[in-house]
Amino acid sequence: MSTQVTDRASSLWDDGARWDTILATLRAEGFTKVDCIKATVELLRLPLDDAKRVVHDSETWADVRGRDGEWQDGLVAELDAGELRS
Repeated sequence: MSTQVTDRASSLWDDGARWDTILATLRAEGFTKVDCIKATVELLRLPLDDAKRVVHDSETWADVRGRDGEWQDGLVAELDAGELRS
């Protein structure tokens, strides 16, 4: 299934852009970090965990790396403590 983000990333990839350049372009065009992860999974055929790591550790998303890591750590702590209930 093709989406706007994967179509855009695919076009850049076909033009020979490096992945870090593609991530920067996607972000500059308003795509989210989740969009970038989705494109990374679909185009690079990476497992979700690897794609998340590629995007999270990229220079493009470095300015929010700390905030996102803290959010994820807090979520994991809540899940471990059984504080989230359905």
